[in-house]
Amino acid sequence: MLTASLRLTGTLDDGAEVYRSYYLVADFGSSGSGKSSIIPLSLGAPMPDEAHLTVKTGGEEAALKAAAEAIKALPGNQGLEVRVAVNPE
Repeated sequence: MLTASLRLTGTLDDGAEVYRSYYLVADFGSSGSGKSSIIPLSLGAPMPDEAHLTVKTGGEEAALKAAAEAIKALPGNQGLEVRVAVNPE
């Protein structure tokens, strides 16, 4: 199982400071296809249409990268500073 913490911080267009946190999980092996899960930890954090993203190749690492890219591209998250911690304690 591979997990990651994704934190986004910055200033919105209206000048408001923002902090958003997500937890990402992939539990299917280091190669092949599978799904990652996106768990929002901040109230009101934007979410993709699906809370699970599927990859056809690349294993858990590719699934977590796909989830992080999907989150960063969401309206409201674009342009925010992103910090990722893989297997956070």
